[in-house]
Amino acid sequence: MRIDGATALVTGANRGFGRHLTEELLRRGARVYATARRPEPVDIPGAEVLSLDITDEDSMEAARRTAGGVDLLVNNAASTEVASLTTGDPAAVERMIGTRFFGTLDMIRTFAPVLARNGGGAVLNVLSLTAWTAVEANTALSAAKSAQWGLTNGVRLEPAGQRTLVTALVASPGSSAPRRCARPWRRPG
Repeated sequence: MRIDGATALVTGANRGFGRHLTEELLRRGARVYATARRPEPVDIPGAEVLSLDITDEDSMEAARRTAGGVDLLVNNAASTEVASLTTGDPAAVERMIGTRFFGTLDMIRTFAPVLARNGGGAVLNVLSLTAWTAVEANTALSAAKSAQWGLTNGVRLEPAGQRTLVTALVASPGSSAPRRCARPWRRPG
């Protein structure tokens, strides 16, 4: 997809990958809606900051109305809690799966008609290697990322007819800071 001249919406743009991707998209000539549940800390020059909660239908609909020219949707927002599947707080596990799976799905459902109306485009779901490898201290994250990977593969087939590419960015552990994004992942041991 051509980035120069594109209009992107990035969820979870207040820190980490979301912030880095927003800055990079702007650097490459895109118009960017940088969104966060609490947008006050989003201070990225050139970005159009929007309040967006991916677990709230009204919030997503308001973002859709404001960002009607989007042709690139970057799904990065998610609960950042840590939880074990067997012994962790069940509500935290639900929030992790809820934001990563249902939040991503709801954003795609909200913006697929926008992408179609704009001639197609792309959806990028931000994942990590934990989609395929369990992290002992945070097994709920692994389950949520696995569900999001399955979602990406399933949804990839559906909007292809409207010329919309659905893909994933699979980050390696420890790659949340921009300076480490290019570091190759190596199997421990």
